[in-house]
Formats: sequence, C-alpha cells, structure tokens
Amino acid sequence: MNQPDPARIRVATQEERISAGVRAANDRSREGREGMPVDPSRPPVPVPGCAACEELAARRDRARAAFDGSAVTDANVLLRQHQREEHGGESAGRRLFRYVPYTIVQDASALPEYQAYCVSGEETDCGASSGPCTAPGEVEEWQRRHTQETRHLRYRRSFADYAVLERQG
Repeated sequence: MNQPDPARIRVATQEERISAGVRAANDRSREGREGMPVDPSRPPVPVPGCAACEELAARRDRARAAFDGSAVTDANVLLRQHQREEHGGESAGRRLFRYVPYTIVQDASALPEYQAYCVSGEETDCGASSGPCTAPGEVEEWQRRHTQETRHLRYRRSFADYAVLERQG
C-alpha cells in the first residue's frame, strides 16, 4: 500500500470539512434505500398532501381493520411503488443535502452607521451619545468635544452595517 507523502499532508479547509460532513449525511440518508431491501416491518408513511398516498394508506387501514394481511401487504407495496415513482423515495423525511459556499459581504446599497456612548462616571454611566453617524471621523470628533466639555475619557463605540450573502461560483 502506498504511504502518503508527509510533506503534502495538510489540515483540511473548512469547506472540505463541511463537504465531507454533507457527503456523510447523504450516505446515512441513503442507507437502506438504494439497492437494499426495504424493511417490511416498517410500513411506508404517506406524503402529506398527496391524494394518492392518502388513498393507499386508507386502503391499508381498511385492510388492517378487516384483518386481511394480504391486502395490507398489497397496499404497502403499492404505496412504496407510488412514492418511488412520484416522490423520489419511500418518504418525504429523507433529504439530499448539498453544500453551497457563500461569501458574506457588506451591502453596498446601505450606508454603515457609527456611534459612541459615554460610559464614564462615578456611580452611573454618563449616557451621552453621538447618535448615528455616517463616518468614524464624526464619532471621534464628538468624543473629543465631549471630553473637552466633561473630562470624560471612556466610550463604548458601535459599528453597524448590512450584510448580504453572495453565492460563490
């Protein structure tokens, strides 16, 4: 067996780790579905809102009530066949996940906001605020003026913006 070259071994990127996790989740979702016999002890569950599924499930319920095991089995077979053909599987509970990489960027259509709050004071914070500003220089100028007037030296500054996710590739 070939041994890996130690010089080429590296830590997986976050995207590679996420992709591997998604592949593993998909593999677990497919277990027992493709190429494997269906467990007959687990009756198929009708897809909500599907009239055909509901009719076949009702047929199965009537057969159960009449203690007709053969008709129950027939209804289950027909329900599984319908779900395979119309819904892509035995139940809607199974899903195929795909990792799609996105980049988070600042929304260019909205201006960011800057703000400062004076948190100086003996017993309680001063509470004075610069109010929302469109540039950090405006906030710094407010801080200088407030410090000159009050001798307060401690401020909490905030930055807020809007972000959008852009699909990569």
